[in-house]
Amino acid sequence: MVIQIILVVFFLVVLFKVLSKFRSGYLKGKETVGWVIFWILAMAVVINPNSTLILAKVLGVGRGVDAILYLTITLLFFLVFKIFVRLEKIERQITKLVRQDTLNQTKKYESSSYHS
Repeated sequence: MVIQIILVVFFLVVLFKVLSKFRSGYLKGKETVGWVIFWILAMAVVINPNSTLILAKVLGVGRGVDAILYLTITLLFFLVFKIFVRLEKIERQITKLVRQDTLNQTKKYESSSYHS
């Protein structure tokens, strides 16, 4: 099917990008392995859609596509949650650094005004 070819080509491009991000230092080894496994599994499912029937039976879902959709939506919500938590942490760190820098600048200003 045409959609299978398009998706496999897309997944190969993404795999190439993942590996190039690893080589350039943007991804750690553990993250790279996780993404490579994910995209290879995605390719396997696209190439052999009937493989999802086993997963559907294990999860008690009628069709393999439904099982994949449920798992994908769950995974996406989990990833959004992780990103949200990480953003909150970064915002707190930035706020702390800005406060610390402001206090340092204030101390420098006060000490320089006393000496003048």
